[in-house]
Amino acid sequence: MEITAIARHQATTSTWSGGSTTEFFIYPPQSSYKKRDFTIRISSATVDVESSEFTLLPGYTRLITPLTNQLYLSFKETADTYHLKPYEVAYFDGAYHTFSKGKATDFNVMVQQGMKVNYSVLTSSSQLNPHEHRFIYVPNLPFVPSAKARIGNLQIQPDTLYYLSDCTETVPLFLEDAAVTVLYVEISF
Repeated sequence: MEITAIARHQATTSTWSGGSTTEFFIYPPQSSYKKRDFTIRISSATVDVESSEFTLLPGYTRLITPLTNQLYLSFKETADTYHLKPYEVAYFDGAYHTFSKGKATDFNVMVQQGMKVNYSVLTSSSQLNPHEHRFIYVPNLPFVPSAKARIGNLQIQPDTLYYLSDCTETVPLFLEDAAVTVLYVEISF
């Protein structure tokens, strides 16, 4: 089993019209968000303005959850609306004209349409079953890194994405007595 840890300072940060975004992971590795030739992209963004419009991403499904504060999402193409509190999730078509209200820091997953994404909020120890692509994101929340908070034998750190690239093993996640919340994402073709 191989676990790759990608901390924010190792990731690529850029600006968008409403704030900044940090790209923790893109797949395949040589792909580019700008060229729209990726199959998976995982990022965290700040929404620094009260109202913003998201970039159109036809051909992609998006998952978004606020990590801090709340986000209100609405769409030009549908009557669906989301009033998201931290860790609540919205799945939506990247081709939709998406409008947000509220300043927040969020967590984003973008995948080519047709791929499956499962999202979970974990606060207790778990066994992470084999899957094509598995990710754990530890938000930048106030907690003291502890040997009690681990993925396998690796101590977890805040504001870090962990990619579990060997899909054939069950991986233990230890969170007991660590007072930490993590986001777990499984992606398959």
